[in-house]
Amino acid sequence: MKVMFVKEVTGTARAGEVKEVSPGYARNYLLPNKLAIAADERVIAQLRQREEAARRRAEKALHDARELSARLRKLTVTIYAKTGEAGRLFGSVTNADIAQQLKREAGVEIDKRKITVEPPIKSLGPHEVEIELHPEVTETLRVVVAAK
Repeated sequence: MKVMFVKEVTGTARAGEVKEVSPGYARNYLLPNKLAIAADERVIAQLRQREEAARRRAEKALHDARELSARLRKLTVTIYAKTGEAGRLFGSVTNADIAQQLKREAGVEIDKRKITVEPPIKSLGPHEVEIELHPEVTETLRVVVAAK
């Protein structure tokens, strides 16, 4: 009997998989415990549609990330900070500061957790930070820190 698993059954299948199981196993265990549903052509067609929609969303996200990467490659963000003697900053420029300024200057909204500032920016001048736009796409952003 063909069933589609609704929940993971250890040693048998993960949620969303369609498998052939013995009729007794399906009738006496899987179906009564709502671990699986009978997989007819309609259920299999719905599963294929969901998989196709998820694949299209993933492709669109990757395409959008690549477009944003090309846009960020041309961009330089300027951050104004208070300085002390010899151009040293009071504190440092954080990833939240960069995300906020990026939104203000270019209208690009990026989560601050996606911005990696290594080493910390504690001086004036140009710096580079890494931005992870997608698991497959990272881009380097130029950040210029100027005195207020």
